Amino acid sequence: MKSFIRTTAIIAAAGVVMLSAGCATLGRQAFRAPTVELRDIRIRGIGLDGGTLDLVLDVFNPNEFRMDATRLTYTLVADTTVVATGAVTKRVTLLNRARSEVLLPVSFSMKELMGVAQVMLKKGSADYTVKGEVTLDSPFGSMTRPFEGKARLDNSQLMPR
Repeated sequence: MKSFIRTTAIIAAAGVVMLSAGCATLGRQAFRAPTVELRDIRIRGIGLDGGTLDLVLDVFNPNEFRMDATRLTYTLVADTTVVATGAVTKRVTLLNRARSEVLLPVSFSMKELMGVAQVMLKKGSADYTVKGEVTLDSPFGSMTRPFEGKARLDNSQLMPR
């Protein structure tokens, strides 16, 4: 009788483990990665040492469940010049089937600013690309996904209105 109970307990435990693994696998298959788009670049300030700006990202969570972005790394490139790299670890909640605005504060040096200024004087605008990875916590665990967004900054956007 003891061996029957023990065998039943082992089979039940194995069943729970297999069921949990199966649910996690199905959950990961049902998971759709959020889309990240570069919506805007907002210049906060420019000085003798460099400047600061905000990258405004539009993040859409297509899933039926809430997710939390816990880390976001990025590289900002203007034309062919790397302007800034960094990471943000502020938790951002992405509601299910909704868009969220995520601000990435970016600081840059005078060297990068001069490189971008030369491009803008020559072309009248600069094409920006932001690339990186976002780490997400979901009901199915933590996962990291790449993203990339593009925008253009025209000289007219720099003039006060």
